[in-house]
Amino acid sequence: MLERVIKAGSAEDGLVADFFCGSGTTGAVAEKLDRRWIMADIGRFAIHTTRKRLLGIEGCKPFVVQNLGKYERQYWQGVTFANRRDDQKPIYEYIKFILELYHAEPITGCLWIHGKKGKNLIHVGAVDAPVTLSDIESAIDECKKIKQSSLDILGWEWEMGLHDVIQDIAKTKGVTLSLKYIPREVMDPRAVAAGDITFYELAYLEVDLSRNKHGEFVVELKDFVIPNHDLIPEEVRSKIKKWSDYIDYWSIDWDFNNDTFHNMWQSYRTRKDRTLLLKSDPHLYEKKGKHPIMIKVIDIFGNDTTRIAEVTS
Repeated sequence: MLERVIKAGSAEDGLVADFFCGSGTTGAVAEKLDRRWIMADIGRFAIHTTRKRLLGIEGCKPFVVQNLGKYERQYWQGVTFANRRDDQKPIYEYIKFILELYHAEPITGCLWIHGKKGKNLIHVGAVDAPVTLSDIESAIDECKKIKQSSLDILGWEWEMGLHDVIQDIAKTKGVTLSLKYIPREVMDPRAVAAGDITFYELAYLEVDLSRNKHGEFVVELKDFVIPNHDLIPEEVRSKIKKWSDYIDYWSIDWDFNNDTFHNMWQSYRTRKDRTLLLKSDPHLYEKKGKHPIMIKVIDIFGNDTTRIAEVTS
């Protein structure tokens, strides 16, 4: 049906848009009919399913997956907190709201520490920017200044590749650090009212980079750990036999330049084929020098985990 609709409503190389794309049927048909396309959806599973569907099309042209979530969050922050009767600033009210959902209490007198939960101090990341290495280092230093040794960082997004680096820094400074996602469900009044909000820790990804006798580089996944196993439904946990079962898709950008991530190699599961390659195809650099690599893993829950490495050719 969609093939007939798209043929009737557009010419070859025309533009087809679907802003509630679901599993990506419209875009897949448009791609097969040599149309350009734009697809959008609010659900991360929809985006992930659509991406895998497109990659399965023989001869599919390159495409980019963009996350515009911060604009939605900025709008939500403005609408939700701008007109409070207590006349407090929206940013303060936003932080207070997140702390309440985290079952923490706000504290004052600090620049980077916003709250406390038991013995743990809390830093809440901004709505419109990733939590950076510098942000966390500042919170760690402030944590030490007030003689506390446990720190939770809550964030919507994270600077690429900071997980291992910042954990090492925290250990050297004697601070136990926990990095947790602020779930997008906090923007859903129904989920908030039901108390159905869970802050998940960032997953841990271990990779190995090697070089073969032809000078080509290979990336191999060595481990993937999702913390808080007790928060994973039992029906899911019972089917997990090894660490790689948590991975649905992974890809590599062999020339990452701190901008858009480009899928230059990927392996993913499909409904018919549940196997997953844990070692990439070899990649040869034509130019000598240092090359930053980004490895991106998407788990079975639709969450992204990234790792940045560098090789010298």
